[in-house]
Amino acid sequence: MGKRDVTRRQALRVCLWCGVLLSLASLSGFAQGKRQALVTIEHAPFTRLQLRGYPLLIEARIASPAGVREAKVYYRKPGERDFTALRMRQHGEETYRAVVPDWEMTGTSLEYYITAIDLLGSSASSGFVGFPLTVQITSGKEPTRQERLEALENTLETIRRDREEASPESQPYGGKDDFDGNERR
Repeated sequence: MGKRDVTRRQALRVCLWCGVLLSLASLSGFAQGKRQALVTIEHAPFTRLQLRGYPLLIEARIASPAGVREAKVYYRKPGERDFTALRMRQHGEETYRAVVPDWEMTGTSLEYYITAIDLLGSSASSGFVGFPLTVQITSGKEPTRQERLEALENTLETIRRDREEASPESQPYGGKDDFDGNERR
């Protein structure tokens, strides 16, 4: 048995496994076009310093031919183990937004990532648990009490506006606001 026979056997095994995988793919619907919808997330990570003590608006363009079932932002402070989830609300046709509250904008940075799932179960992310995106936070001048109140009012107004604009089928939590939908991951 020469070297050429071993190579032929290896090639035959590879071809055999490729055939098995293609058969499995056709049984699962991929080859028949039943699960061709793909979720796409377009998000420009923050390049500018964000101010400590002010809410952070995270925005992304999320699309899927099948329709988006759910979009979330997961964030944490560096050194923390768990991420906190915020449901992103649809704002326009393919624009989704979430607001990290001002009281979470402490320290020198914030780690986050965005996930989305479409109606067929396909998913995508921008950043992920093991390699999150980072936004740098600077103190600048400490916000005054009045500025903090204005920032809080703006955050609440954004949440109210998004709630009013959201359609009932785009509210996976039955219309509860972001704070009722938070979860730890």
